[in-house]
Amino acid sequence: MNDWRYVFGQNRATLLAFVSFVVMFTIYTSNHPAGFSANVVQTAANKGVLLALVAMAQTFVVITAGIDLSVGAIFVLCNCLASWIVVGTAWTAALGVAGVLMAGLACGALNGLIVIVGRLQPIVTTIATGAVFFGLALLLRPTPGGDVYGPLADALTGRAFRVLPASLVAL
Repeated sequence: MNDWRYVFGQNRATLLAFVSFVVMFTIYTSNHPAGFSANVVQTAANKGVLLALVAMAQTFVVITAGIDLSVGAIFVLCNCLASWIVVGTAWTAALGVAGVLMAGLACGALNGLIVIVGRLQPIVTTIATGAVFFGLALLLRPTPGGDVYGPLADALTGRAFRVLPASLVAL
């Protein structure tokens, strides 16, 4: 019995977060028109994984005592760019994925150069570059749309082993 108290005490915050998630997801699925179905869980997992990837990108900045408010805009820009260049055959889609990753790297490098070489505050720099990146995204996709290479999209947003959302496995 003492061991359970110790384990609970050490993991109290994690358990509270998990319980909060279960309560919120229960409310979400009870209000969803499709109810609690595999498609609802898969869609929620796909959206959650995107946020987790952005959070992981921000984590490295926060660990080094910085802040980057342009992470969301970089994500949107890369998404819009992907809808333009991750198309065609498997080979051109692979080159497109490399291009999207390079674009994200270039955006982060630009932020870093402005902060380090320009000696500007990270919060000001990233707000400004975020606006520029979002504007570039609007130039690429002024209206929603676009498509990416089908097999890649299916592999990353479908189901792995016919059970688990593939996006969670990739995460």
